[in-house]
Amino acid sequence: MTFSKYILFGAIALSAPAFTACVGDLDVEPENPTTKTEITSADDLYNELAGVYGGLVFEGGITVDDGGAGVYTRQLWNLQELCTDETLIGSNWGDAGLSELIYSTWSTDNHWLYECFSRFNYQISISNQFLRDLKKHAGLLPESGNLSAEVLGAEARTIRALSYYHMIDIFGRGPWSTENSQVGITPPTYDSKELFEAVVEDLKDAIPSLVPASQQIYGRLSREAGYMLLAKLYLNAEVYTGEARWQDCANACNEIRKTIDNLAPTYKYLFCATNDKYVGNGEIIWGIPQDATSLTTYGGTTYLSGGSYRGDSDLLKTLGVSVSGWAGPRVREELAKAFADGDDRCLMYEGDYTAEIKDLGDQNQGYMCVKYVYTPETDYKNEAQDEPYCNTVFNPTDYPLFRLADVYLMLAECELHNATGCNGLEMMNRVRRRANLGDVSSLTAENILKERMCELYWEGHRRSDLIRFGKFAGSDYVWSWKGGTPDGSNTQAYRNRYCIPTQFISTLGQNPGY
Repeated sequence: MTFSKYILFGAIALSAPAFTACVGDLDVEPENPTTKTEITSADDLYNELAGVYGGLVFEGGITVDDGGAGVYTRQLWNLQELCTDETLIGSNWGDAGLSELIYSTWSTDNHWLYECFSRFNYQISISNQFLRDLKKHAGLLPESGNLSAEVLGAEARTIRALSYYHMIDIFGRGPWSTENSQVGITPPTYDSKELFEAVVEDLKDAIPSLVPASQQIYGRLSREAGYMLLAKLYLNAEVYTGEARWQDCANACNEIRKTIDNLAPTYKYLFCATNDKYVGNGEIIWGIPQDATSLTTYGGTTYLSGGSYRGDSDLLKTLGVSVSGWAGPRVREELAKAFADGDDRCLMYEGDYTAEIKDLGDQNQGYMCVKYVYTPETDYKNEAQDEPYCNTVFNPTDYPLFRLADVYLMLAECELHNATGCNGLEMMNRVRRRANLGDVSSLTAENILKERMCELYWEGHRRSDLIRFGKFAGSDYVWSWKGGTPDGSNTQAYRNRYCIPTQFISTLGQNPGY
């Protein structure tokens, strides 16, 4: 199965009526199953799995105000980053509901919450449908190898587990359904502890059937990616269930290190047009493929590069793109000031901008993040040619969902919480050395949280990290525009979880405090 071939079919599959999830009532059945083409060959199954993978890349499948804004990675990133000390979007955009995310004052009617919950549910639905079809037609596939029913099923279950992980982390409750759930019946509602236990059990069962990264095809999930997702679940277990699982997190991380244990030599090249060389069996343990022609998306790295760029044509050419940026996400003051002198990870354009943002309508306030670029590693500053590297807004840089550097920082955090076999101090110092920084002599909650910010900023982890360290809601840590004031203010403790959107309350209930 060549991923680049079948993912194109996935784009078609995602737009077909047969794959449209009935998100309004949490039904896991496609809206019109009678329109689905009968599965008669292995290619039909590969095609359908490509649609499941494609659900992380393409728009479609759910009802949104703006199709491009409804992409999985863009919805996820907005809810994980805009409410934190790393980024905001100014009032020049004026999109309804964005200011509530930026201020941490969202309500049940915020359409971003509805669309994000719908996207997660949709992804779970198409995963379940594929697994049902796989069970019925497994005889069409080879009995062994990475095209077997066992392997394809494990991949679909892991993608489903990813959406459940995000549902747990962001909303704290949701419908639990699998391929064995009765079609047409509203699934039972699980709280975060119940979802956690169910997802972990299913993921642990799927992981042994995943193909090791060294043997897997680019773009498809590896066994190491499965362990990475398991580690992320264990990392936040105390938030989700009330019971810490630090040793389990460390054990999952060490499973990854058995086969993948080298950081990429240069940090910035992990976020450029040729970062696919690090995807899969390299530092980017789970990457979501993109390119400028067939795997185009208004989410992913396109949103984090072209979506955030401001400036003149000469600046944009240096970044590798010929079209104007959208002047969207900007760097918040706290992130801009977090880096030590000489830290190679500080990929920001200061220009004539100010670090402080006192007026959300002033586009000259707030640094521009240039972590994600359109250029290749071999011509990072676009100096070898007269024209920009890309003549389209679509960025060819793969989206780095999970990286090995995060594994190292998780091990540092596990060691802080008395897990064994972590070598956590050395792991964190490896990350720092790559950034051209000196070693730290001990681990503290403060230096781990800061290191996670400087290493993983704009990668969709910050909200979860702040919650886990007790720094998100409340007044213990206040950042600019938190609570809706330029200098920041207190927010209510219950905002550690987003509210269940109005459209789903009658089915799922509501989180405390809302």
